[in-house]
Amino acid sequence: MKKSFSIITIAILFSIGCIGLIPASQQSPTPTPLPSWTFRPLPSPTETVTPIPTSTITETVTASPIPTITPTETFTLTPEPQFSIQGPGNILVPILLYHQIGYSAIKDNPYYVSPEQFEQQMFLLYVWGYRTITVQQLAIAILNGAELPVKPIVLTFDDGNDNAYTRALPVMQKYNFIGTAYIVYNYVGATNYMNKAQIRELYEADWEIGSHSISHIDLTKRLDRQEDEIIESKRKLQLLLDVPINTFAYPFGTYDNLSLYYMDFSGYLAAVGLGPDMHQGPGNIFYLYRRDIKGSYDLKTFAQFLPWQGDLENLPVLTVVP
Repeated sequence: MKKSFSIITIAILFSIGCIGLIPASQQSPTPTPLPSWTFRPLPSPTETVTPIPTSTITETVTASPIPTITPTETFTLTPEPQFSIQGPGNILVPILLYHQIGYSAIKDNPYYVSPEQFEQQMFLLYVWGYRTITVQQLAIAILNGAELPVKPIVLTFDDGNDNAYTRALPVMQKYNFIGTAYIVYNYVGATNYMNKAQIRELYEADWEIGSHSISHIDLTKRLDRQEDEIIESKRKLQLLLDVPINTFAYPFGTYDNLSLYYMDFSGYLAAVGLGPDMHQGPGNIFYLYRRDIKGSYDLKTFAQFLPWQGDLENLPVLTVVP
């Protein structure tokens, strides 16, 4: 099934003219201008984005036992909702960004969402009728149109931290949710990061695997590295993991016109950055907007980020059992 899906995706890449693929006869080391954005202006390439502190990448955390979490009332999975054709064109889809699901050794580290918070959030999404899709599925819907859940949402996990496998995956499987994991090539198998087998297990569980560059550098500060970080990361990850790599996540959310050129030239379907907007479309296909979920957000704050809301004063919650 996965190989056929990859073949379909490759066929789409060659058949869709609207994303401006460059014929081989016109390839040049000098970037050519991309078509004018018709959807909405992208964030400024010089926009300041707070980098992930180095400590969140290198710190070793001794995890506390994960409490048992159960619903406050009997909870069973309900049938999947009706699907509807969405796209081609603009689609309202929130994309959430997680870095770490666990406990930080550094107080108030915003990039850590505790396992309790994370499961509360997944439970809320499920009860409110959200169902997950991948970035790749969203991109195909934008470009060609596709059947999507009536309330689609994308859950992404950056850097390849091992708790995406040990903590996020088991929780999400309870609700039949899938995600997109963005992998830094140089981090595969490093301490506190997923190894090849774990990443493959995510893929076999219907997650999408995307590129988060080779070395997680700010692309706008190393123009000489952009070709490798964008194009070579796709090739190397595909060879290493034996999975298709069709979307990209910008490290720190930063990009420039050269980044967009390489993204288009290398055959990615889409790329994701940062931003509070939930409208995704052809005009920002190489900078889909994602909201970074921080550990300081309570459940009501989290709920307010969603386009389709239930009762904000009576949120469905889970009980933590000591």
